[in-house]
Amino acid sequence: MDIVMNESETQRTSNIIGPSFGMNPVQITECTYESTFWPQISGFVRHALQADLQVERPLHTYSHEELYRSIYWMCWQGFHKRLFSDLTSVIKETLHLLGNQIDNIQQSDIWFPSFAKISINHARATDILGSVFAYLDKTYIQYTLHKNLRDLLISYFQEIIIEKSEMRIIYVFGMVLENSSMFDLNLVINVIKSLYKLKPDNIYLNPTLFQSSINDEKLPSNLQDLRVRHTTLETKYQLEKLKSEGWEPGFSKLKRSLSTDEDVEMQQGEKAAKRVQY
Repeated sequence: MDIVMNESETQRTSNIIGPSFGMNPVQITECTYESTFWPQISGFVRHALQADLQVERPLHTYSHEELYRSIYWMCWQGFHKRLFSDLTSVIKETLHLLGNQIDNIQQSDIWFPSFAKISINHARATDILGSVFAYLDKTYIQYTLHKNLRDLLISYFQEIIIEKSEMRIIYVFGMVLENSSMFDLNLVINVIKSLYKLKPDNIYLNPTLFQSSINDEKLPSNLQDLRVRHTTLETKYQLEKLKSEGWEPGFSKLKRSLSTDEDVEMQQGEKAAKRVQY
């Protein structure tokens, strides 16, 4: 997936800020926030959340120390509320973009590697963003809002990526168990570990597969409830798939249209048989 969002603007702003960005106290105004500081911060966030962008510009080309210091000065000068609002907006915007892209992929053998890349990267990005935005997190998100950035990053990921693709994830994980030779098992294990790291309750997506992949991890205490949830969802999605193919409860086979000549003849034959009986 090739995603480019304000790349040229981000690079231009990075050059303006230079290597001394955040090293000394600076006066931040509404104008400099919008023209210089926020474009640099938002560019980094988008890169952290999109693995494809990191091919062209790896995250290590950003100075995390300078980013941390700039965020410190923004918060210190009263921009914490706006920074938080802008940060959550760009996180959700980027995740929606990624979610929409994988939704448009039809083939499972192409969809899964794309989903895997997003999941593995998000687990890593959650740690990186938590470190860079630690001052904002502790002094505003936790202290004032009584939340924390890590939980928000995970919550947005669950809502926008996992829940939206839930049926497909359950289906593909089921295929892995049925025919593992179709998949790169190392990639599958990395995805499982990333999803579990983000939220242990993700084990509900396929308890058997998760247990075989994270045997060195402590399993959640509500494992049995998660098994029941998986079975319920699996049954629900199987029924939805059958209904989409024309099946309805009470029919042993898929419903057929009565518009063919064969069906018309069958109906006429049944009516004739009834007349003979009378």
